[in-house]
Amino acid sequence: MATGTVEYTASVAGVRFVSIEVSSAHPMVEKIVLETQDDKRLNITFHLTDVFALEDAQTIVEGLLPSVVNRLAFHRSVPVGEPSFTSASLPKDASGSSHRVIADTVFLWDSAVPVLTLGEDTRQELAKLLEQPYTHHDLYAAYRFAGYQSDPITRFMFLYNILLQLNKDSQKEVDDFIRREMPDVTQSPSPYHAGVMETIYTRLRNEVGHGRAGTTAERTRTEMQDNLPAFQNLVRTAISRVV
Repeated sequence: MATGTVEYTASVAGVRFVSIEVSSAHPMVEKIVLETQDDKRLNITFHLTDVFALEDAQTIVEGLLPSVVNRLAFHRSVPVGEPSFTSASLPKDASGSSHRVIADTVFLWDSAVPVLTLGEDTRQELAKLLEQPYTHHDLYAAYRFAGYQSDPITRFMFLYNILLQLNKDSQKEVDDFIRREMPDVTQSPSPYHAGVMETIYTRLRNEVGHGRAGTTAERTRTEMQDNLPAFQNLVRTAISRVV
């Protein structure tokens, strides 16, 4: 049995760990090893068996990558960028002799994020989560995409869109969900619908989507930034109810 490796990297922030080893149900993947580097890179190494062509190796790996990066971003609530190929060391044939291909790729995250170091128990727990069957790709991918946006308005709007997807594209149902999860959420009257109260999250969304008197872009941006941690956690809760 001839073995080889394929390595990908992605930008990451807010998390640090030595290594996490994840098993795979794919018959040609022995294991997947995740490591962080310099608090800004996530290295993902796929250990393959009896895969000799780089094209075949990349086809296998790229079919598995979304399940790794999307769920890492979701379960740890950290920004993870798009993975890119960095190197491969594959056997030329079943005898075991190998050849190596290297790509020069660097990813940077341009916002300061507090870094949490994962202990052994947390790494094992995360490995088990990553080994579960991968479902609901669109939701995980949407959450990772939103969470990777460094601009607070952009991130907020994409997160709100996820809630709309989960609530029949209805602003009323989004607010009903928010009120159930956060009974003390700040609310204010809608300026367009008499008797309708908006949560702070819907009000901020509408201040971007519609012109509203009595506010400014700068104030909306500041309020979104201040409320992003709680709102992102709320969206994670909504997703966790269906995945």
